[in-house]
Amino acid sequence: MCVFALVWAMAGCSDSPTTTASTTAAPTTTSSVPEPVIEIPPGILAAMPFQNRLDVAKGIFQIKMYNGTDEDLAIVGVQLVWAGLTTPVSDRANMLIASDRLDYPVSLAPATCVGDGTIAEMPDLGEAHVRVLLADGRELQAPVFDVLHFARKLYLADCERQYIGTQVAIEWADLHEAMLEGRPVTEGTLRVTRLAGAGEVTIELIRATIIFSFKVLEATGDVVAVLPEGSASLDVPIRFLEGRCDAHAASEVSQPFEFSATLDLGDGVERGYALPIPQADQVAMRERLDVACEYLGLTGALG
Repeated sequence: MCVFALVWAMAGCSDSPTTTASTTAAPTTTSSVPEPVIEIPPGILAAMPFQNRLDVAKGIFQIKMYNGTDEDLAIVGVQLVWAGLTTPVSDRANMLIASDRLDYPVSLAPATCVGDGTIAEMPDLGEAHVRVLLADGRELQAPVFDVLHFARKLYLADCERQYIGTQVAIEWADLHEAMLEGRPVTEGTLRVTRLAGAGEVTIELIRATIIFSFKVLEATGDVVAVLPEGSASLDVPIRFLEGRCDAHAASEVSQPFEFSATLDLGDGVERGYALPIPQADQVAMRERLDVACEYLGLTGALG
């Protein structure tokens, strides 16, 4: 039986994967690991999740719909339905013509974690589908092909986030303006509060964003913070400084407030954890940065 091979390949610094429909499977690769290839029988409506870097800050991901049928479909809504992660219905009225593809943004939703939330017990993605709502009142079901494992990544990341959130609370507190060498900066506290976890909690590092750098104001050795076993909470004084001030970075940065941490809950396992700046603090923090960059004379073109 003839099949269509959908070949996905990441191209340079592109935000999203590109796809090629062909009758022969001939993936390109820049490493020794072959690119994933999936063969879809002809004549079906298929759905493929993915997420680009601009989606992350918006709290969404994309459902790439492929219409392999000979019918033009007036789609008015889509919804990922999976035991591991089910999204709300995303309303979007777009005609998906036969043999074409179109991306439909959907909102992120919390994962429904099974067991320990790891891949070993993750619900079968082969049983997932996308509800496709049509303008004429019909509802179709499109099988999900998680070619580059975006759905799996979203599930695993959220289950880990949920687990960390049961063990310890990590938050930015008391973010305020301070003056440093004639310019405004943002200072505050990184607060760590024990919940169910009993072991020593170590925040090993916090990754800066493109336009902000991060500094701990009190020496903590090679790590950001350590909450000793038996201690209930810890406050660490911190400061945010200028990262890149050039015009390109200032105008093009998509996730200026999306800091992330690497931590150990006392079990020797390194875990990633998102630490975005609270929305209520973002405008003032960005305004201080703009003033500081101008004061330092670093707002011109890069180079």
